[in-house]
Amino acid sequence: MILMGTYTMPNDKTEEWKKCMLDLAANPPTVGIKKWRTFSCPDEFGYKGYNLIYTEKGKEDEALFEIAKTMFPLTQIEGSSWKLETLMGVPDSLKVMES
Repeated sequence: MILMGTYTMPNDKTEEWKKCMLDLAANPPTVGIKKWRTFSCPDEFGYKGYNLIYTEKGKEDEALFEIAKTMFPLTQIEGSSWKLETLMGVPDSLKVMES
């Protein structure tokens, strides 16, 4: 399963986010997660981040727990947001449309 997590961070909370991100870098989640790539860019209100998270087959539940546990401190920062979505490749999307 491939997941996309998006977050926003207001400009005035960068120090709090920096601390959380350093903690995350020192203790990355591993259970059920094959690969986690993070990208960010400036946003009109601060920063926006995109996370592509690849889970191990058969360990999706464990991966979801790890992701939630990892992102929880970041969601406690006032003005931030976090959203997690399941992605499908184009072939799977076409199968859904054919149903």
